[in-house]
Amino acid sequence: MKHIISACFFLFSLCMSAQSVTVTVDQNVTLKEFFKQIENQTDLKFAFTDQIDTNKKYFTQKNTFKNIEISSLITELNKISSVQFSVVGNNIFVKQKVQQTQKPAKKKAS
Repeated sequence: MKHIISACFFLFSLCMSAQSVTVTVDQNVTLKEFFKQIENQTDLKFAFTDQIDTNKKYFTQKNTFKNIEISSLITELNKISSVQFSVVGNNIFVKQKVQQTQKPAKKKAS
């Protein structure tokens, strides 16, 4: 029974990510506006913490994605946005990207 439930969840996730959308993002699009574009075309909903300001502009360049599958869109957005997107079931989770700091190179002893 456990395997049947897991298989159903997996298939449901695949169906959701196979949906295609057309969206445009640029430096002037807020997350709230972006969410509306996706939610108007799909059954997907966005989930995020209070750390995410949906009135803020997180996109760094202009892109128009036409008839792109959700999974491909998420991959592309993660390259050009300062937030991280991931699809789980019927939800798209949004979180702050972890900023990696580079450690200074250690000097070798002479």
